[in-house]
Amino acid sequence: MDYYTNYQQLDMNLNSRVSQSESDSSNSPAKPRQAVNARERCRTQSVNVAFNTLRTLIPTEPHDRKLSKIEILRLAKSYISHLDAVIITGNVERPCSLYLTHQYDDKSSNVRTTICTFCANAANKN
Repeated sequence: MDYYTNYQQLDMNLNSRVSQSESDSSNSPAKPRQAVNARERCRTQSVNVAFNTLRTLIPTEPHDRKLSKIEILRLAKSYISHLDAVIITGNVERPCSLYLTHQYDDKSSNVRTTICTFCANAANKN
């Protein structure tokens, strides 16, 4: 009998907790939404900090030029390819065109001579 009484008390406590939480949620549905919004703001700020950090590593003219996120990603990809060409060719001046010539081994005379943004900027400075 004692077990039954304890069970009833437990059941009553659970029912009162549920009704309190239901009334709380109906009064303030914004609390969970605020938490979600705060997490999203934090995530967005984190992504923006990462883009700003990446932006500082990409050389551009002028240096303080405003870039969109997609421009930052495209320039970063291009700059990584440029640095890869510098490492492979061992040449700092126009390594990308040397790399392409070496890659195709002059098998095709129709290979277009391309120059990357960073090789062009270096050539313009000289």
